[in-house]
Amino acid sequence: MTDYLAFPPAKEVRGSVAAPPSKSATNRALVLAALSEEAVEIVRPLESEDTRALGRCLAAMGASLEAVPQGLRVRGPLAGPADRDVTLDAGESGTAARFLTAVASATPGQFLLTGSGRLCERPIGELVLALRSAGASIEYTGAEGHLPVAISGGSLRSGRVAVDASRSSQFLSALLLAAPAISGGLEVVSAAGVASAPYVETTLECLRAFGHDVSGDPSREREGIRVTRGARPVRRYEVPGDYSSALPLLAAAGAAGGRVTVTGLVFPSADADARALPVLERMGLKVEGTSGAVSIRARREDLRPVAVIATEFPDAVPALAALAALAPGESRFEGIAHLRLKESDRIAALAALLTAAGATATALEGALVVEGPAAPRAGAIRLPTFSDHRIAMAAALLSLSLPGLLIENPDCVSKSYPEFFRDLATIVA
Repeated sequence: MTDYLAFPPAKEVRGSVAAPPSKSATNRALVLAALSEEAVEIVRPLESEDTRALGRCLAAMGASLEAVPQGLRVRGPLAGPADRDVTLDAGESGTAARFLTAVASATPGQFLLTGSGRLCERPIGELVLALRSAGASIEYTGAEGHLPVAISGGSLRSGRVAVDASRSSQFLSALLLAAPAISGGLEVVSAAGVASAPYVETTLECLRAFGHDVSGDPSREREGIRVTRGARPVRRYEVPGDYSSALPLLAAAGAAGGRVTVTGLVFPSADADARALPVLERMGLKVEGTSGAVSIRARREDLRPVAVIATEFPDAVPALAALAALAPGESRFEGIAHLRLKESDRIAALAALLTAAGATATALEGALVVEGPAAPRAGAIRLPTFSDHRIAMAAALLSLSLPGLLIENPDCVSKSYPEFFRDLATIVA
């Protein structure tokens, strides 16, 4: 039986919410802490299905994870006999799967890396090809280019490695994160353009925060980024707030009208989804930022359509598309072909969601066209979420403005933001 959530329309939204900890930063910190030779305290890590899946896998590889008052204490390094057989189940976490593929290649042992749900349909071939070029022994046990894979760990060697990250920046980030585990490190070069390129900078920021040596310019195509283990490991890392999860809360001001503040966010920020803030301004929302918070105020009647190339902030597209469905006129989101490779085919999923809500939406190969405003319809309307956390958050924005909507499988937000609907309810009038 499928569960549905009725989230009635709001007169307005008003109030303040603390941003959840960043999933991207938490997962990177878990890997780097597990590779450290000293215990590291991770302050305010995100507790979600994805981060728990990665933590379980790192523990199976030899790390120790202990709850402490402010978060987690992680003890590495990853170690064990070369002949040990370990199964690593990444659940439905693409981040965990990509990072573990590289890290397991640098760690002694025999590893079977697998996952569940859609994860085994998502691509990993470009990363495997790059790792093999650097000596890693990886074999597919199922379909070529997808999990599960069998990895003979400890085979990855130092040197220069090229990777095609045009479908996912995680392929590039995975190699960079594995570099401290290898004597001499790695020099990683992008063989093509990088999808969601700002996430690579997030990876480099985490590497520097953990004391590792980073050189090279990731903004220059085909210039290598060199990472080697630092001489002075850190003992503490504080996870910043998550723009990806904060954006639907901020966008709620556009869907219902009112004013919302999300605290715990660095501003200005190089975070990928922080780049969606100017898009919200173009859609008629007023954005105000301070050193530790972002506020948005808006009126529903001021919503405007937008045309944008969203290649660098793909996780923001569902929330932006939901607002576009409420705005009069045609909006276009282009440069988003990589959204088809997420937890769902997000271009098709968004087209189905927005159409169900009463807008006109067309899924193109690498773009989404939305014609609003969505027309309220009589009776209960079921909104499909495709078990995708970002689609469910977009459905919540539609529910703030349109009557009679029922959100399918709302618990799928547990993947990244388990308290999303609770926090959203606190700002709804």
